[in-house]
Amino acid sequence: MKLLILGSKGMLAQDLNLVFRESNPFLMDKEEIDIADKNQINRTISNLKPDLILNAAAYTDVDKAEKEKETAFKINGEGTVFLAKAAAKINALLVHFSTDYVFDGDKEDGYKENDEPQNSINIYGASKLDGEKKILETKNLKYYLVRISWLFGPSFKKGQYKNFVETIIKLGKEKEEIKVVNDQFGKPSYTLDVAKGIKYLIEQKMPYGIYHLPNEPWTSWYNFAKKIIEVKGLKTKVIPCETKKFLRPAKRPRCSILLNTKLPLQRKWEEALKEYLYD
Repeated sequence: MKLLILGSKGMLAQDLNLVFRESNPFLMDKEEIDIADKNQINRTISNLKPDLILNAAAYTDVDKAEKEKETAFKINGEGTVFLAKAAAKINALLVHFSTDYVFDGDKEDGYKENDEPQNSINIYGASKLDGEKKILETKNLKYYLVRISWLFGPSFKKGQYKNFVETIIKLGKEKEEIKVVNDQFGKPSYTLDVAKGIKYLIEQKMPYGIYHLPNEPWTSWYNFAKKIIEVKGLKTKVIPCETKKFLRPAKRPRCSILLNTKLPLQRKWEEALKEYLYD
């Protein structure tokens, strides 16, 4: 199987490379390929002719996207359709990653795979939803559209990529107390578990379509932060606060819990967190 991993220097791609290393994947990041360049995508895919494309390339800066709407949509929307059409043309399987932020967060009992996103509440979510729609509209495409949330995993270079876990640890070492919102709910996703879930999807030849692959169960950012501090053995006090007291450029969904109803449930995020920090 000839495998191509896009966005190869990102958190998720590093563990995809680890899990699929026996396939000797071709690795490409933005230095090698511009996902928003139609001609470059077509040329690369037609020349390489991969059997499987894992697309971990995306515009992911949620707050910055509020000012860079055009760039976010160009990468997450237009880039996705270029890739989807190129994959369909050579009959390659495309695995594309999306986010809980495609949902508005008003559904308290969580979102199933077939729940239709209505109104994304920030530019990042809207751009990812645009990409989702373009995949669903692409004719003759073999695809797995996989939604994940609250992602954490390794950094290609120390400090190059931020994730919530590393941010909390840094703050915990610098401050005696930190405030974390306790009225936003979702599920953390460990990149290694996501990568293993993708391998399961492919090896089991699951039906093409939309899947959710977060760890279990749901939690709040506050409880996630408390567990990080506890596992690291830090003395920092974690104080719960309301979102309205911690305003950011992009609005966040209040409850973006992804429900996995199609696959074996992922392990508990607490267990994944301990592995991430100490293995």
